Parts: sequence; structure tokens; C-alpha cells
Amino acid sequence: LGQLAVGLAVLAALVTGVPAVGAGLLAPVELAVVVLTPLAAFEATSLLPAAAIQVQRSRAAAARILALLDDAAAPDTGATVAPPVPSGTSERPDTAAGAGATTADAATTDAVTSRGVDATTDGPVLHASGVATAWPDGPVVVDGLDVVLHPGRSVAVAGPSGAGKTTTLLTLAGLVPPVGGALDLDGAPLTALPRHDVAAAVVAVTEDAHVFGTSVLENLRVARGDVTPAEATAALDRVGLGAWLAGLPEGLDTLVGPDARTVSGGERRRLLLARALLAPAPLLLVDEPAEHLDPATADRLVGTLLDEARTSGRGVLLVTHRLSALGAADEVLWLEDGRVAARGTHTDLAGRVPGYRVALDSEQGDAGEGDGARTRTGPMGGTAHG
Repeated sequence: LGQLAVGLAVLAALVTGVPAVGAGLLAPVELAVVVLTPLAAFEATSLLPAAAIQVQRSRAAAARILALLDDAAAPDTGATVAPPVPSGTSERPDTAAGAGATTADAATTDAVTSRGVDATTDGPVLHASGVATAWPDGPVVVDGLDVVLHPGRSVAVAGPSGAGKTTTLLTLAGLVPPVGGALDLDGAPLTALPRHDVAAAVVAVTEDAHVFGTSVLENLRVARGDVTPAEATAALDRVGLGAWLAGLPEGLDTLVGPDARTVSGGERRRLLLARALLAPAPLLLVDEPAEHLDPATADRLVGTLLDEARTSGRGVLLVTHRLSALGAADEVLWLEDGRVAARGTHTDLAGRVPGYRVALDSEQGDAGEGDGARTRTGPMGGTAHG
């Protein structure tokens, strides 16, 4: 409409001006002024069409946000959730001490104790017992999952492609409901807890997590609004983006395109991981942190995330196909044929589990290949790895 109005105004100037020149009422030079005057006048209104479009988009966004706020303010008419039992209590809220505890629960508790899990640890404890995972209305992907995660403990979930690793992580994060077994957070069923309570304890980094079309710093402040520039720089350096940040034209204030279209896949992934490291939640779940990275960078990043359990006292669970750096994990779960086929330390599994050994040997062979042929320069000066 804006362009059409400009065209009509210029056409009107020509229609009235040309006859006036022919009649000697207007000089040719003055005709040029008459024709150009509408163009100059409309320059002042050239931003109005874009503003009108933005108003409509903002109204739609505001409606969605207000709907979310209305839903959050609505009274909870669901069933009353029993209060969580204190950390360190193996008893579920729906069982009395010594009564009703199943044999499976007892076996899981014994297994947890034998692996050295401190039952009196401070902070939230995420406990899965015999959990079956599946996408909604889909078949069971992994069955019989037992895992305990608490601050200071690191667990890796590995397996071949299609083994159900991502589904397992989303289930443990409370984003996909389990279809069997018991999944508790500090003794309370995870699915019965308010979502904001789960999010305060557990932060999940998924492959499709969103990067916003704003500055690098504001993308990191999604995790915590008071992140300082110094904290942001330190987090980026920890995930191997220190040199990338130094090369950005405006540093932390450099704008990132919508959903990180101006950075490479590896840079996008590490930006998301830096955001997760800044989050206050004591339990950190990460899906495929080594994706889009060369072997050496991938191993360093996996090692950095596992070190979070020791250096920051967080509970860390990694879902990864990269095995070489899992020696720092307290426990590794190997998924195969829809179940936990083996569990133990990295060294233990490498010595006794054929599938684990084959996958480890394969990636160590790949690490010997030159990386130069597998890289490309990203739009913001970074490197993406195939």
C-alpha cells in the first residue's frame, strides 16, 4: 500500500504537470520539482508500513503471552501432590517404612548403594526406577531404566543411533512422561510436580533448543537474567568459544541471527551449553554435546561438562555417542536393544562390553583423520565441522 500510494502521487503530478508545461504555465525544470515533491513527502512516511506489520506481530505475540499468564494464574484443580520427602530418604511418599516397598525398589536401592551414591547428599535427587520411556502414543523405546542423579555426581548415557538416548533424557527432564516405572524428584513423582519446580532443579539442553535473534550476552541471560559480562565471557571460554568471542565485531554485544543462522552448528551448540552452565539449576542434562564438533574439540567439551560435577558440585547427565572422554564420568549406561545392556565405569565397559568396545575403537580411528577437509568457515568467522 505504501508503494502504491507513492506511485499514484507521482502519476498525479505527471498528469497535472505535463499539460501545464505544454500550455506554458509551468517551466520544464519546475515539472521536475513537482514530480519529485511526492517522493520527498512520502520519505517521511516510508517506515509506517513496516511499523503497521510490526504492530500486528506484536499484538499476536502479546495475545500468546497473556494466554500463558492467564493459564499460570488459573487455580490448580488437579490432585494434591504429597510433599517431597527429604533428600536421602529412599522411601516413596506412597509407601510406609518397611511396608509396601517392592522387591524392585529394594534391588534398585541396593544397586545404588553399591555404586557409591551418597544417600545423604545435599540438593535434589532425581531417581528413576524401572522407568520405561516412549514418545506419546508411540512404542516403548527404553525399558527398565534405573538411574540416580544428584549434585556432585556425573552419569553418561551412551549407545548406538536409535537406541533411545534422547527420549531417555527428555523423560528424565520431565518433558516426556514415562510410560512405566517410577520417576521421582526428591521422593515426589516428577510428573505430579509443578513445572516451575522441576525447571528450578533440572535444566535440559536439547539439540533443538532455541537461540534468539539478539546479542550474545542476552542469549546467555536467558538462563539467568543477572549474568554479568565477565560471567558470560568465562562461560564461553569454558566451552571453547573464547577465540570466537574475541573475533566478533562487537564482542558480547554482537547480534546473533534468528535461531543462530549466522553461526555454525558447532558454535550454536556451544553457545547453548554456555547458557546451561550459567543456569542456577543444580542438575544439568545435556543431549549430544559433541554434535557438529571435531573429535578433539568434542572430547574437551564432554570433559568440561563432566568436570561440572566435581568443580561446581552439580549433577550432570550426558547423552552422547562420543565415548572417548567418558573416563571422567562416575557411571556410564550403555543402551542397546531397548534396555540398559550394561553399566559401569568407562574402563570397565571398554573391557567387557563388545558393542561399547567396537564403538570406541571406531571413533578413535576417526580421530586419526585430518580435520582440515571436514571444516568450513561460518558466517561469523567460526568453524563448522561435519
